[in-house]
Amino acid sequence: MRTFYLFIPVLLLYSGCSTVTPSISEYTILPSPVLANASAESSSSRTLRIASIKTLPSLASKNLYYFYEKGESGHYLYSRWSDTPSVLLERSLSSVLQEKNMFKAFFPSSSSAQSDLILESDLNAFYHRLNDNGTSQGYLDITYRLIDSTTKKTIGSKHFTIITPAPTNDAKGAVEALTRATETVSDQCAQWLITTLKEKQ
Repeated sequence: MRTFYLFIPVLLLYSGCSTVTPSISEYTILPSPVLANASAESSSSRTLRIASIKTLPSLASKNLYYFYEKGESGHYLYSRWSDTPSVLLERSLSSVLQEKNMFKAFFPSSSSAQSDLILESDLNAFYHRLNDNGTSQGYLDITYRLIDSTTKKTIGSKHFTIITPAPTNDAKGAVEALTRATETVSDQCAQWLITTLKEKQ
């Protein structure tokens, strides 16, 4: 899955003066386009809908956060995501599920269509972790639950903690690390779904 970075310089002008602040770089995570294959049969006869990801209030924004080992935290002033982490994660997972053609039909969280299965999730962490030894990582923590929409019972749940090294200790390094973490958790979640559905057949 290829990943693209979207840089959108935004110039902010103070009202009543000509002072210009540094431009804001905006980043996004875009998976490769999924090629339609009408002749391919899905590996499951059931349908799936991804529910909106539940997350912490701080992660409901487009801020790009960092944390130090000693507890200091904040967000990069002149760098941000194009969408919230929840949207980026759903987009990535949706692409992987469509690519693998796992379900008879697949619906995003914005859909009101009825489905056989619902994939719920809780996003607990999505930030750049900076260490005292000069290294840093992208840190992603999320829990998925597969729900039977008829019985409302949990078919299975899986907790993922993904830590990927960052090439640099700045916003660009954070984006690269969190992009790889997003791709990794999407692939691992898809594999977990495949295994879980086979076991529950």
